[in-house]
Amino acid sequence: MIKLSVLIPVWNQEKLVINALEHLPRRDDIEVLVRDDGSTDNTLANLRKYKEDHPELNLTVVANKGNKGVAWTKNRLLKAAKGEWFHVHDSDDWVYTNLYNKMITEWLTNCKDADVVCMDLEINGGARYPLNENTQKVYCAQISRFIKRDFVKGMTFPENIRAGDDWYFAEELLTRNPKIVYSGVMAYHYNYPREGSLSYLQVRGLV
Repeated sequence: MIKLSVLIPVWNQEKLVINALEHLPRRDDIEVLVRDDGSTDNTLANLRKYKEDHPELNLTVVANKGNKGVAWTKNRLLKAAKGEWFHVHDSDDWVYTNLYNKMITEWLTNCKDADVVCMDLEINGGARYPLNENTQKVYCAQISRFIKRDFVKGMTFPENIRAGDDWYFAEELLTRNPKIVYSGVMAYHYNYPREGSLSYLQVRGLV
């Protein structure tokens, strides 16, 4: 049985996406689904080589026919997921392996009645962003949340915008009144600010 589906959309991150995969725990009860969105660098080739060299990671690599956009790619990843829970993992970020493993082993196992389990984020420079009732709408990115897949049936990421699709997804998620658990575990590194990232460009009004 797959407990967790890790969903990674990627475009032109030939090195950082491999770093993301290196930090994921090796477990029989997780699947890692990576979908390349028409990269023009060596991202797809590197992913296929990594899959070949690392059979201990339950990794699936799929490629879009051309560049479809991040929301389109996330929707196809979510449709393909088989896990009880899913986590959308940005391709340029990474997790703290032992703490992420703890989230799967302890929190996702013990919080059977929860619909969402949150973890805290750390950004470049060491600042920590805790997820709690007061910050859940501010730090709304799906990278901070493990979500029950059955709970979001019928929901999709909006494909008509280039950036910020996760904010709209989170808003719709909250309208369903999920039971949310805040772990306080800082298991995820949000690689921000990083010049050239989608978030960096969005904050500066360039997308």
